[in-house]
Amino acid sequence: MKCLLPLFAAALAWTAPVAAQEAPATGAAAQADFAPTRTVQLPVSASRSTELTIWEPENPRGVALFSTGFGGWPEAYPQLAETLVEDGFVVLAPEHVDSQHYAGDGDFTPQQAFMERLADVRGTAAYIGENYPDLPLVAVGHSFGSLISMIEGGALSDMIPMQNPDVKAVLAFSSPGKVPGLVTDGSYATLTSPLLVVTGTADTVDTGMGYEMLPADHLFPVETSGAAAYGLVIDGGDHSLVANSDDLEAALPAIDLFLKGYVLGDADAVAALRDWQAPEGDRFIVHEAAQ
Repeated sequence: MKCLLPLFAAALAWTAPVAAQEAPATGAAAQADFAPTRTVQLPVSASRSTELTIWEPENPRGVALFSTGFGGWPEAYPQLAETLVEDGFVVLAPEHVDSQHYAGDGDFTPQQAFMERLADVRGTAAYIGENYPDLPLVAVGHSFGSLISMIEGGALSDMIPMQNPDVKAVLAFSSPGKVPGLVTDGSYATLTSPLLVVTGTADTVDTGMGYEMLPADHLFPVETSGAAAYGLVIDGGDHSLVANSDDLEAALPAIDLFLKGYVLGDADAVAALRDWQAPEGDRFIVHEAAQ
């Protein structure tokens, strides 16, 4: 693995100022609407374990490894968990050390938190291999977590060779675009897993570095992906659209076709996704690699 100091610097600069924006605005009542099936303590390294939150359907047909936004925690995403479970996916979400609810020992800088996130998804992937060996896997992420999910799908492989060959596809909400010192013009060209990015016209992030990440920036992975890629822009959707029931409902047809087509192997669903038309006011992009 190449020197990660530039990566650490970028992670520090980008994640720390936007942490509060990455945790979805969901209250206790909303979180109670779709409670997890169970939680387990997951060893992720020789010195640390973390809580793994699991939602499981009655008859699972796939597995989703979910990485939260910076500062977020799994149970802040009940709407997304319910959406995936209703599609037949077991949802497994490790609590990252940058979570506002993290109960483990130790203080972690954003640089360290980035590396611990990689350990979390590696440990979760091992748990999936042991407990769901025959189910296809999709990597799912929100904001900074979507960068982790895209790394699992092959992104940034020249800097961080952490691709998981079991990942059939990547579902990303409000994904980062170009992150100075971390994401270059070719960072997403190494993606080998098909990608669906869901963002919104109001998905703006104040980076705290003198510039805003604009809604169009979230589509950069779609525009430069080396694999089949799709982008859905929800009219009025902001950085917490993943926790907005109306926004998720608008995105559900595309998400459903994407999961059926690329994760569950339904060729008809892939064809239908390519021809899918977004509702009036929304926009759907099909990258040339998906044609």
